Formats: sequence, C-alpha cells, structure tokens
Amino acid sequence: MNPHGMLAALRQDYKRYRPGRGGIVALFILFLRHAGFRATALYRAGNWFRKRRLSIVAGLCERLIRHLCLCEIGSQAEIGPGLMIPHTIGLVIGRSTVIGSHCDLRQNTTLGANYGKEAPDGRTQPILGDNVSVGAGAVIIGPVRVGSNAVVGANAVVTHDVPDGATVAGVPARVIRGRLHTQLRQDD
Repeated sequence: MNPHGMLAALRQDYKRYRPGRGGIVALFILFLRHAGFRATALYRAGNWFRKRRLSIVAGLCERLIRHLCLCEIGSQAEIGPGLMIPHTIGLVIGRSTVIGSHCDLRQNTTLGANYGKEAPDGRTQPILGDNVSVGAGAVIIGPVRVGSNAVVGANAVVTHDVPDGATVAGVPARVIRGRLHTQLRQDD
C-alpha cells in the first residue's frame, strides 16, 4: 500500500465515523477524540511501515494501539478500507487475519488462531468478507471464512465457515437467518 493508498483507506475509515468530506484537520481531530478511529489509523500506519520492512516502527504502532486504545491489532493483518470500531476495549485482531471493506467490529471481539487447526493453504486465522458486522464479545477463531454481508451475533463463537448474507448466533454459532435478511438490510 503506497502512502496515497493508505490515506485513501483512512479517508474511507473516516467516512464511517463522520459522513461527508474530511480534511486533514478533521482526520486529526477524530484521531484525538475517538479510540476506534485512532486504533484504525495506527494500524494503517503500522501496516504501511511493516510492508517497508520497518518492523521496529510497526511494533511501536502496535504498542501504541495496545496502550492508547486498549485493544490489539496486528500490523501484519490485512484490513480493507471503511473499518468501523465503535468501542475498542478488548478487541483482538490476529496478525494474519484478513478483513474486507466496510466491516464493523465491536468490543471484546476476538479474530484469531485456533491452534492445531490449519487450512490446506496453511492459514490459521479468519477471513472476513466485505460489509461484515461482528457483535460484541464474538469470537471468530481458526481458518474460517465469514462471507460478505454476514452478521455475527453478540457472544457468538464461530469455528466454521459462514455463508454470504447469513446471520449467525450462539455457541457454537449456527445460521439463524439467510440471504433474505441481507436484502432487507440493504433496502433500509
């Protein structure tokens, strides 16, 4: 991701918090005022540094996220633009997690490895599609795929793939709604 790509992603993140046009001053003010945006901005910086083999600076960004935002986001994770984190406390995003664009992650959510489980391609952490909403306290572990436009309910434990447009809830998570729910949500 070049610096312009990083800034474009950051602008998309900004628009999730404050719809409309946001200049550099507005970005900075939101950075100071909102822990979710601050965590996202620090992640984007850390990811940019990591890709340039500046691991020490990337590690510093990870520590700032941990101490200033009370969550953990690995700088090696791949996160699309438009990330929304309303509340950061307890959020954990593993280093090899992949998250699509315009996703919502709430407090005490864990996206990480389920040690001992590995996909045929060697992946150990989840992949979330675009427009995924993850409820508070949800745990998505292992090499699972959560399809685009899916909803993961609060406190759900996801250990198997979730189809596009599905809503899952429970321990272990089970599909409680299918594609119809997604179409209704998009029509609102």
